[in-house]
Amino acid sequence: MVALQEEVTALVEAARVAGTDSLSVEIKQASGGAPKSLPETVSAFANGTGGMIVLGLDEAAGFTPVQVNAASLADSLASACADSVVPAVRAQIEIVTVDGRPVVAAAIPSADRTLRPCYVKTQGIENGSYIREHDGDRHLSSYEIHLLVADRGQPHDDAATVPDATINDLDPEGVGRLVERFRFRRGQAFSRFSRAEILRMAGVVPRSGGDDQVTLAGLLALGIYPQQFFPQLDVTFVSLPTPDGRPMADGTRFLDNVALDGPIPVMVSGLLNAVSRNLTRRSVIAGAGREDVWEYPLEAVRELVVNALMHRDYHPLAHGAQVQVELYPDRLVFVNPGGLFGAASTAELLRGTISFSRNAVLAKLLEDVEIGGTNRTVCENRGSGIRTILAELAAAGLQPPRLAVASGMFVAELRNGVSRKPLGGGGNGTAGSPAGAGVVLEALAAGPMSTPELVETTGLTRSTLGNRLRELEGQGRVRLTGARRSPTVKWQLVDPGD
Repeated sequence: MVALQEEVTALVEAARVAGTDSLSVEIKQASGGAPKSLPETVSAFANGTGGMIVLGLDEAAGFTPVQVNAASLADSLASACADSVVPAVRAQIEIVTVDGRPVVAAAIPSADRTLRPCYVKTQGIENGSYIREHDGDRHLSSYEIHLLVADRGQPHDDAATVPDATINDLDPEGVGRLVERFRFRRGQAFSRFSRAEILRMAGVVPRSGGDDQVTLAGLLALGIYPQQFFPQLDVTFVSLPTPDGRPMADGTRFLDNVALDGPIPVMVSGLLNAVSRNLTRRSVIAGAGREDVWEYPLEAVRELVVNALMHRDYHPLAHGAQVQVELYPDRLVFVNPGGLFGAASTAELLRGTISFSRNAVLAKLLEDVEIGGTNRTVCENRGSGIRTILAELAAAGLQPPRLAVASGMFVAELRNGVSRKPLGGGGNGTAGSPAGAGVVLEALAAGPMSTPELVETTGLTRSTLGNRLRELEGQGRVRLTGARRSPTVKWQLVDPGD
């Protein structure tokens, strides 16, 4: 066990520079004895990534030492960790010195995931579970407590029977393709099983109950319209005009706004279509031909939305939350309920060394559910999704995704570098231009172009291009070379000297 003296010295120096304690450090004066909130802070650190408690420093005086009974404070800290919280926390507690005077420090470890949440005994699990936020402790919500409890083992929400839904609510063609895949690609053992037996083994129908019932996994993977039973279990996509999500000056809130319903294969295809029609695209010469390069690799986008739908929380408490995809001028964000399941950390996920499935039945089922019109299934379920995302982003010259967990939500964010010009920013003479306007101005800098030529050069859809041209025309930055309806008319930049 490493002594705490050196670590406390560094933390106090950092606190003095910042003028406050932090997410992982709680510093209290404690001149009148142990603070009553001590068990709450122990709970908060234990439910997160751990942290340090330091007693005997006055924040208002620049974190200078005060007179304390160090031995008594150490005993109080030990009692708070051992007797005041459930489960008990095994903290490393030491009397160290700051500026030559004694203070008490306790290194609080993160609680075992199979025992969380750690809560204050006298307050109970619902009122006494805390988490660290900035430099303070806050109550965990009922949903966040549910996530910690669910993380103790393997959830079975995806295997639950859906009331009122029957086998008739599944797409017959999708079911047929699934059965055929099992019979011909899963080995000879399945050739002798009936259709009903295969659906039961695949988790489409419950293991116990009638053959006309369906599981949540079966409905989400093969349903005709799952949202008739669960209206919010869908994907929403918005394209926002500004980096902070604020409306444009004319009141425009969204450049695009769609709700994507249907089974998971349909939602994945719909999301890719929605994202691609809002992305910029440029053409590069590749060998003897031309290649379209998207702002974000579509394969990485596909993997991220599949992961969001496959690993989101399907507990009834989360049935009111959608998977959200938000396109900003500088980033593409995926948000799904459920936080991070299992023992993996975000760092381990990015290394591609570990993978856990919250919804084991659904994940296994999607291995064999085909996307209509293709010979491709929704996922491989081999933990290869993150590796694919990293490879695609690296090939496109983009940074790895940023992964985070906040208030029970899992967030994955892609950054696009400089390819999109945010409203009110950007270079190359595009300051103040809406998203997508920059590529229009850059294209016209080479000379006048017709609308079809601009569609070809910029990669924007015709409708998006039309919106950008009207906006730039209204700003006096572009104009037509002739009559608007002339077949030979082109767009050109307005010379500021005209």
